[in-house]
Amino acid sequence: MNLEEWLEQKELNLFIKENYFHHHAYEIISANESIYHHFHKVLNAPISIEPRIKKAKGGTIESKAIKADDLNKKIRQHLKSSNDNLTIHLEVLEENGVFYFATGEKNAIGGFDFAILNNESNLISLRNLCFGNLQYYDGKNRWDKFIAKNMNIKELANDIINREKLGKNIIKSKSSKNDPLIVGEIQFGNWALAYRDFFKVLKADVLNNIDCLIYIVPTGNLEKLLSDGIVTYDKTVKIIEDFSKVINVPVWLIGIDVDL
Repeated sequence: MNLEEWLEQKELNLFIKENYFHHHAYEIISANESIYHHFHKVLNAPISIEPRIKKAKGGTIESKAIKADDLNKKIRQHLKSSNDNLTIHLEVLEENGVFYFATGEKNAIGGFDFAILNNESNLISLRNLCFGNLQYYDGKNRWDKFIAKNMNIKELANDIINREKLGKNIIKSKSSKNDPLIVGEIQFGNWALAYRDFFKVLKADVLNNIDCLIYIVPTGNLEKLLSDGIVTYDKTVKIIEDFSKVINVPVWLIGIDVDL
C-alpha cells in the first residue's frame, strides 16, 4: 500500500498482542469475567482511524501514521458503548476518595481515561464528605453539582442522602465493598507520562483501595504508526519491573496492535 492509498484507509483490525499481569492482577481480572470479556471484545475488533503521513527528522522520509488522539477517543467510545452489562465511566477524576465524572460531558484534565466502580459506594463517599462527620463548607453545592451532571443516578442519590442524619457518616455495606474498583488509561503519549500515570493511581489507592489498573499501550505495528518517543508495551513492562516493590496496585498491562 503506497502513501496515497494509505490516506484513503478508513479502518484497521485492532487486536491484543501482549498481556502482562502485575501483583495479582490476573486473579482479580479472572474473577471478574465480565470485565475480562468486555475488554477482549472491544480490543479485538475493527476500528476506524484517521490516517496521516509522518515525516522523519529533517523532513525527508515519509511513512504511514495514524492520529493518536483520534484512536484514543475511538477506543474509549467503544469501551463505553459496547453492548455489555458493564458500566464504564469516562474522564474520571479522583479527589479525596471520591471519583467525579459527568455523563456525556468531558471532565477535568488529569483524571483517568475510564473507571469501573460501584455508584453506591462512590455516592456514600461523596455524601460523607458533604454532609457527614467532617463536611466541606460548600458540601451541598458539591453534591448538587455532581448529581446534576449524572441524572441517571439521582434516584440512588436521593435514597443515600436520607439514610443517616446530617453530621453523621454512613457506613458502607459489605456488598458495595465487594464490587471491584477498576481504573484505566489508554496511553499513546510521551514515554514520561507512564510515570505520571503510576503516581496518579498510587495516590488514588491511598483512600480507595484500587483493585486494578488497566493500562492500554501500543506495540508492534501500532507503535510504529504513532509518534516517536511514546509509551510502549516494552517500556512499560520495564517500568513495572524496575519499580515492582513501589507499584503495589495490581496492573493489567495490555499491548494492542493493528494488522497492516
